Amino acid sequence: MRSVDANVLVRWLTRDEEQQAALADAVLSAPTLITLTVLIEVAWVLRQRYAFDRAGLNAALATLISLEHVSVEQEVGVRWALARHAAGGDLPDMLHLVAAIGARAFITFDRRLAQHAGADAPLAIETLA
Repeated sequence: MRSVDANVLVRWLTRDEEQQAALADAVLSAPTLITLTVLIEVAWVLRQRYAFDRAGLNAALATLISLEHVSVEQEVGVRWALARHAAGGDLPDMLHLVAAIGARAFITFDRRLAQHAGADAPLAIETLA
């Protein structure tokens, strides 16, 4: 299995450079790992450069992580993060929580983070005053 960079996934999703999109097709037709950090970067690029809205971003990432040969780091957590993002949470924040699974708590100044993460957050969230 090979791991993939965000630029390959962006090409696959946007199809804006057909030659690179075809190469991305070939990569994703074999066992491929997508890491949490790569997903965060893909989300950022799609929002900032391609103006994907919340629903479009969720749909694109859900399609991507459901591909037959794709494995996603912390897949259950990523699916949780996408659900929380669909409900109004910040996707990178939700993925940060997923990445922190195993820690005792996630510490933040963001008072809305716990609210957006919901009662089923993967770890405790402590908000500093």
